[in-house]
Amino acid sequence: MMNKFLLVLLSVSLSACVQMPVKENVAASGRPAWIDNPGNGVSASAGTNVYGKIKQEETAVARARTEFAKRFGVSIDAGQSVETAVSGGRASTTAQSVSVEKTNQSDVKAMVKAKWRDEEKDVIWVWLVPSN
Repeated sequence: MMNKFLLVLLSVSLSACVQMPVKENVAASGRPAWIDNPGNGVSASAGTNVYGKIKQEETAVARARTEFAKRFGVSIDAGQSVETAVSGGRASTTAQSVSVEKTNQSDVKAMVKAKWRDEEKDVIWVWLVPSN
């Protein structure tokens, strides 16, 4: 009887040490690997949106498309000038910034390959890749 008890205890202890297999492209936390390593695509997120989950997803896709365009077809020249004046012990600062975008390609095509929602933080992530 004691041997059976030890055998059951040993098997339960060993089964607790077995690690479950992790899905491909998914970290142990459940967060997809493509978020941090999107390969030739881009990943973007959007947090809670007052207009609901559909608008939240649309925002994430729009952010991903903007980033994709920047990487694969749009060049951006940006500059900023800051001027500070001191008079009578008081300082005032004014700033002006200018941004010019130029399209190098007339057609930048991309598609959403995957979506993932972080339920705990109420954040949606999208993965945009070039469409063929």
